[in-house]
Amino acid sequence: MNSWRFRPGPPAGAIGAAVALATLLLLPSPAHAAPPRYQVSMVPAGVASGGELALDQHRHELFVADNNAPMRTTGNDVIPSETPVTPAVSVFDTTTRRPVRSIDLSNQPGGLMMIGPVELIPTPQVPDGLAIDPKRGRVLVTNAHAGGITVFDINAKRVTPRNLTPLPYSHPMGAVANPVTGRFYVGLNGTGKVAVFDSGSGRLVGDIPNLHKASFVDIDVPRNRLYVGNADYEAKTNNFVAVVDLRTNRVIKKIATPSNSRPKVDPTTGRIWANSFDTGKISIIDPVSLQIVTTIDTRTTPSKIAIDAQRRRVYAANLQKKSITVISADSGAILATVPTGTAAVHTIVVDQASGVAYGTQHIGNKLTILTPR
Repeated sequence: MNSWRFRPGPPAGAIGAAVALATLLLLPSPAHAAPPRYQVSMVPAGVASGGELALDQHRHELFVADNNAPMRTTGNDVIPSETPVTPAVSVFDTTTRRPVRSIDLSNQPGGLMMIGPVELIPTPQVPDGLAIDPKRGRVLVTNAHAGGITVFDINAKRVTPRNLTPLPYSHPMGAVANPVTGRFYVGLNGTGKVAVFDSGSGRLVGDIPNLHKASFVDIDVPRNRLYVGNADYEAKTNNFVAVVDLRTNRVIKKIATPSNSRPKVDPTTGRIWANSFDTGKISIIDPVSLQIVTTIDTRTTPSKIAIDAQRRRVYAANLQKKSITVISADSGAILATVPTGTAAVHTIVVDQASGVAYGTQHIGNKLTILTPR
């Protein structure tokens, strides 16, 4: 057993200098800091195949699109689903960590899946992209393969045909809500536009043109900006993140990026993180100069990223590599790569209160949960 006795020490000035020196010696160098550790778990998500998801922090509810379509495209192949198709959005309680209800999206007129530039295969309105407006209690889903967009109440049990806006040939992808104005913005890959929807009425109120192969979008509310990625799947020659001034709905700049880059805004710094699913590179764009200031090569397949603004970490869901890359939001240093087992994580979101990250599983019925330890 150790015993401690008080001993007279050096003068106060010497104590201060000694404490300062000890502090410098004890603080780990950032380059040698221990990597963050996580517990990885999986729980039922209430879906057959996890698509996009969005978190309502106030309600402690996670909304998950079930994108189990009757036919899937894999490269040049079209593969039928192995499970029954029931278009729906699952609502997952982050407190109890279980699905608590499901919103039935089956009661809508179907559309046609595009094969190349042609609409050929009849398909139901299966949701892919998803955004929520918690302030007004509204949800928007993009039904990519059927070419429709559905807006409904956050407490709905099922939707009706009146909730649907069909947009043939549009292939709607990502969506985001402006919490101030009550507008939803949706990337239309097939028509090269961003559709603008009113949250309250659920109606299409305008569009933003001149956006080649628009894909996923994110918003910087304080700067009144929308950032739009593009997915030039075929040629891969016209690749950029577009900057839109939301006061005029005009494109003010197109920033050249690696192909299939998908933007996400750091709410603390305003920096835009654009992850290229095709190349594995993440471009960090300065919001003042609107230029790329850093490029991170993850050497993986970052499908989507989420930013923990409180703990200053960025999570990249690596769909094909079945892992999640953890990056410092301040330095850009890769801190850890967390294996996700057999699960291919599709989209990821972070609970800003707890630091817990939730990821949907592509063609999987569970959520992957990363809990900091």
